Formats: sequence, structure tokens, C-alpha cells
Amino acid sequence: MARKKSLDQHMLRPQILDEASRLFYERGFAATSIRDIADAVGISSSTLYHHFANKQEVLSAIVTRFMTDFNNATIPVLEDRTRTPTERLLQVLATHIEMSDDRRPELLVGNPVLYALDVSQRDRVLKQEAEYHAAVRAVIDEGQQRGIFSVADPGLATMALLDMINGVREWYNAAGRVDRETLVRRYQEFTLRILGVGERSVPDGDHVGTSVNAHCA
Repeated sequence: MARKKSLDQHMLRPQILDEASRLFYERGFAATSIRDIADAVGISSSTLYHHFANKQEVLSAIVTRFMTDFNNATIPVLEDRTRTPTERLLQVLATHIEMSDDRRPELLVGNPVLYALDVSQRDRVLKQEAEYHAAVRAVIDEGQQRGIFSVADPGLATMALLDMINGVREWYNAAGRVDRETLVRRYQEFTLRILGVGERSVPDGDHVGTSVNAHCA
């Protein structure tokens, strides 16, 4: 058992969430106990209960924290009308893939075990997801209206794009044959094709969309 230690209270909650994410990811939600989480942090179970009433609250906090950070990193970009729709989408695609990879445990403990949350907790997460989806759809609608994108059904294009990006977290391995920068660049190319922007590739070393301004008049 880990030796109990004194921790700054401001740092304790995020450390609990970090260790719980790792344990849920490695062992599964059902197989991880409050004692396991407390031991990993180096605190007593009673100290952990001072911050969270039960394991369900820990899970809810993990998923909510990720979605809050994710939306804060993506929605302002999507709503930034000083940039073209193409630039915004390609930048957010890169952020989506990078955050999904960097914080994979938080994602994988979230979606498969949403059933473990109560209705209000689950609704809060689904609301956050819906806000992101709506922001992506709004940019696609804008691009379609401005003649930048050419899709038969913007709603289906939105779902196809999000499904494609979300799938990365299930299979991507940085130790595999594709490095992350290449992965982002290729997915940006796929995005341009889904949106009917054209066949032009995103050049090496340019994976945030600055090279596609010719398509964004």
C-alpha cells in the first residue's frame, strides 16, 4: 500500500482524477475500488471521500473535466469568424486528434461506461457533446452557404466527419507506422474530400489548414 502523504488541497482533486483515469483505463471501472484510487494517490479512503461521495462521482468528474477542456479548446475556434470555415475545421480536427491521443484514458473510461452515471450526470456529458457537434455543424452550414463546401447533406457530413475522428482513439498507436503529425495531415485531407473542397493535399509540415486558403474565398 502506498504511504499516505500530505497534499496541497488545490492539487489533490486533479491528482485523484488523474490516478482514477489511469486505473479505470488499465483495470476497468468495475474492477477499481475507492481504496485502489486512494492508494494510488497516496491518501486515505476517508480523505478521498471528503472530495467525492462515491466512485460514480469520480467517473462523472473525469468525463466532465475532459469535455469542459475539450470544448474550451475547440468551440471558440469554431466560432471565430475572422478565420475561414476550412481553417477552423482543420484546426479543430488537429486539436480533436491531439487531445484524444494525449488524454486517451479519460476518453476511454468515459464513453464505454456512461451507463454507470446517473441520469443527470449522463445528461450533462451528452449536453457538452451536443454543444461541440452543433458548433461543427454550424461551420459546415456556413461553408456550404458561402459556396466553400459542397455536400449533399450537411447533417450527414457532420456525423461522418465526427465518426471518422472519434474512431482514432480506438486504434491509433504512436508506435505504429503512422506518426501523429502524418495522421492529422491525412485526416485533414479526408475532411476536405468529405466536404467537397477539392483534391488538393495538405502539405507536409502544415497540418492546421493554412495551406488551403485558396479553397476558402
